Amino acid sequence: APGPLLVLAGAGSGKTRTLTYRVAWLLSQGVRPGEILLLTFTNKAAKEMLHRVHDLTGYEPARFWGGTFHSLGNRALRIYGDAIRLPRNFTILDADESETLLKQSVEAVDKLFFKDKTNPRPGPLFSVLSLARNTQRSIRDTVTRNFPQYGEITDRLPAFAAAYEKARRDQSVVDYDDLLELWLKLLTEAPEVAAYFTHRFRHVLVDEYQDTNTLQAQIVDKLAAHHQVMAVGDDAQCIYSWRGADFENIMTFPDRHPGTVIHRIEINYRSTPE
Repeated sequence: APGPLLVLAGAGSGKTRTLTYRVAWLLSQGVRPGEILLLTFTNKAAKEMLHRVHDLTGYEPARFWGGTFHSLGNRALRIYGDAIRLPRNFTILDADESETLLKQSVEAVDKLFFKDKTNPRPGPLFSVLSLARNTQRSIRDTVTRNFPQYGEITDRLPAFAAAYEKARRDQSVVDYDDLLELWLKLLTEAPEVAAYFTHRFRHVLVDEYQDTNTLQAQIVDKLAAHHQVMAVGDDAQCIYSWRGADFENIMTFPDRHPGTVIHRIEINYRSTPE
């Protein structure tokens, strides 16, 4: 059906199969593979789904944009990054490199910060800043809600975050959170790029929607401006709250996408009947 769809399904009820068959059905209706965007939480999940689509329809996986939010953010930024002054040949920092750059940035602002053993190490400090970015909350709010043990140093953290951001921009490097933040920035601040994405992808399909965080939900909302969005999720489990997953996203999906049709899949195919 045209318009937004939210499929709520319990564990083992065939959520993934729902998406696979949705893609196959769209293709049978004359939708081109290039018009379908498939967002998943692991690249493995996207690969498996697109292989199943290939078995069903004969369409090669390479013809779809399918993968994790981070991998597709990377792909979008490689093509269009210059619209937000990000060179296309940027380097992606891994977790260790990100912490090292954060450590250097903090020491440039306050060279004694890590010498004080009561202050968080670079790893835990990175977690605070990362959560604030993924939930799009202020650092103060994030500390109050999730890291009350750092209450005393809250006021010092925004300067560290700013120095770390400047270091990344100066060096043309991005961390994993940038792949989401900058993709959203592209969709928000570069109208011609946003128009390209919303016209190109007539169908946006999202797996494990209950695990999306604020940033990811906003990316979906921007991409699905024309309302051909189908999100599949389990409203009874929210595993990745450590990544800033926000359960509210699934609950408020119909508010943000007027006219949403909700389907529930109640049968569990994986377990024997009780």
